[in-house]
Amino acid sequence: MQTSFDFRQTEDLRSIRDCLSLQFGKIADKERLDPVSQFVRYFLGSRTLEHVSWSAFARLITRYRNWDAVADAPTSDIEALIRDVTFPEKKAPELKAALRKIRACYGKISFDFLVDLDIEQALFILKQIEGVGPKIAAATLNFSTFHGRAFVVDTHVQRVLQRFGFVRANASIEDVYDAVMAAADDFNADDLCELHYYLKTLGQMTCSHAQAQCFSCPLSDICLRASARAA
Repeated sequence: MQTSFDFRQTEDLRSIRDCLSLQFGKIADKERLDPVSQFVRYFLGSRTLEHVSWSAFARLITRYRNWDAVADAPTSDIEALIRDVTFPEKKAPELKAALRKIRACYGKISFDFLVDLDIEQALFILKQIEGVGPKIAAATLNFSTFHGRAFVVDTHVQRVLQRFGFVRANASIEDVYDAVMAAADDFNADDLCELHYYLKTLGQMTCSHAQAQCFSCPLSDICLRASARAA
């Protein structure tokens, strides 16, 4: 569980959101996938460039008429279709197994049953599926037509918030999620989706793994790392 800090995280989160909204503007509305499709899309997208995972997803839905057909397809065929993603030999059997588990447990490949659960229960159930971590679970709920109030933490988001000082330097994805959700008391599902986009974009463009370009970062005036560098 995330530990407390001397500064007030709620105010910090709002400051981050306000600064980055001025930098990047409102994100464009786009058509959301249904929860199972979003689940599959992010399942394929782990450690994979977005355009690559989208292409693999497109090949799957072009080849198969529905997710039941994917669940019943030979693993080798699935692997061939998703060959460009990272670790296709691992994701193909895990995706097939995940879809079959959903069908076996709930009678069909659908997440309709999640509507009656609170977010934490829904996240817990999704994370019981082999190959599903907090990122895939949160994306399934927040990015899809489910429109759930969950925050998606990827490596870019984690890195930015660690460097900013919002969480400790060795904070896990779970720590980051807990800290953001605790501080985001007035953020709705759309706000959390937008915050994810802002932080991910900043992490890709400015606060990259290789180098933090603090001189061009819109958060530099309030970031602990940037302040330490300037001292």
